[in-house]
Amino acid sequence: MDQNPNRLLRAMLLVLGGAGLFAMGAVVSCMMPMMGMMGMDDKKDRGMMDQGHMKEMMQQMMGGMLPPGIKSQDLPDPESQGAKALSTYRAQCHHLPSPRMHTAEDWPRVAGRMLMRERMMAQMRGMMMQVKAPTSQEEEELLQYLQSHALQPLASGPVPAPDSLGIALFQQTCAQCHALPDPKQHLASEWRSVVERMRQNMIAMGRREITDREAKEITAYLGLAAR
Repeated sequence: MDQNPNRLLRAMLLVLGGAGLFAMGAVVSCMMPMMGMMGMDDKKDRGMMDQGHMKEMMQQMMGGMLPPGIKSQDLPDPESQGAKALSTYRAQCHHLPSPRMHTAEDWPRVAGRMLMRERMMAQMRGMMMQVKAPTSQEEEELLQYLQSHALQPLASGPVPAPDSLGIALFQQTCAQCHALPDPKQHLASEWRSVVERMRQNMIAMGRREITDREAKEITAYLGLAAR
């Protein structure tokens, strides 16, 4: 019985990847009996998946792809329109992503994919879930915000401190999930907490946990090359 919600969400993700609303409607029809088994067939919310329930299932399913997320108050410039749009729309189906998950170059592709799915799901309100899509202005503000606070990648060419012990570990470890960050985007004193947060994210995502020695070497390298 516990597997039914995951099966439902897997079907949704496959459809949202490119099939369209007609196919999703067919999936919904096929899944209705399953939804009843999940306790979503009462008179008030017949056929409606609880958004909190869906969010938790989505996060569990995508645990190997997404980090745990951050709190809205921890976002850069949290009172800006872009931060508010991010908290409102991008946290509907999974935990709130950090703008530093991707580079400014990558965010238009990633945000565009999310927008497409939000628009498709918003058109199905009343069928399965209540998902809202941003307006054109909100989407522009959101993208500008993400790009303004994006991960600063390490520039191509010679790397800082190429003879240090931690550079190979830095390259092998950090490149598993995102572009290599520029060590100069943080002060040397800040990198220790950043590395520890990344360690926790890797554990949550099922990645290989780096050892204390490896974390120390990576932190030392980043501190050496920091601004």
